[in-house]
Amino acid sequence: MAFKVPRLHAEYIQKFLELSDDQFVAFLGVLAKAGPQFNTDDLAREVSGRSDLPKELTTGIIEVLTSLYRTKDADGTTALETFIDRGVARALRKAAIFPGEDAAVQWARLRKFFIAALSLENVVGTAAKAGYVLTQHERIFVKARILTDVRPIFHSNVSEKPGSALIIHMLQMTQRDNQDPHKVEDLYFALDSNDISSLKALLDRALQKEETLRALMTESGVAVLYPKATF
Repeated sequence: MAFKVPRLHAEYIQKFLELSDDQFVAFLGVLAKAGPQFNTDDLAREVSGRSDLPKELTTGIIEVLTSLYRTKDADGTTALETFIDRGVARALRKAAIFPGEDAAVQWARLRKFFIAALSLENVVGTAAKAGYVLTQHERIFVKARILTDVRPIFHSNVSEKPGSALIIHMLQMTQRDNQDPHKVEDLYFALDSNDISSLKALLDRALQKEETLRALMTESGVAVLYPKATF
C-alpha cells in the first residue's frame, strides 16, 4: 500500500518526535481515556482538555492518527504491524521525516506509538469512521427550506377581487450524491397544512424513537454518538 504523507502531517510528526518518551506514554494514556467521539475535532478537543501538550500539536497528531486509520481500514486485509512496517515506514522515508543519524531510534519510537494508538479501535477508529458510516447512503440530505405562498381562487371574471384563497407550502430539499459530493440536486414538494402536520408528527415520532434507542444502547454499554456537521 503506497500513500503520501501530507506536508502538514509531516510537520506535526516531526514536532511530536521532539517530545520525551514519558510524554509519549502520557499522551497515549489520555487518548485511551478519551472514549468514542464522532469526529476528529471532537476527539482532539477531548484530548486537548486533558493533555499538557499544545493544542495545535495535539490536534495535528489526532489528524495524523485518524488519517492513518482510514488508510489502513480502506484496505481491510492488512494487519496493523504490516501496515506500519511497510506502508507507513515507506511513506515517512519519502517525506524525509527522520534526517540525521538517529533515524532508526526515532522510527522505533514512532512505530511503537503508532501501533499503540491505532490499536485504540473504540477511540481512534470511531472518530475516523463514524461520519463515513453515517453517510453511507445513495443520497445524502444537505438542507431544506419551506416557501409559503397565498394562492387566490379566481372565477370567471378574473378582474374581480378573489373571495377566497389557499395557503400553499413548497418544500425544497437539497441532496447530494454519495459518490460525487459536487453533484447537488434540489427536489420540490407541494404541501398543504395537513401535510405539514403529518410531517411534524412523523419527525416528532422519529425523535422519540431515537431517544428510546439511545436509552437501550446506553443500558447495554454502547455509546451512541451525536452526529456533527463535519467529520
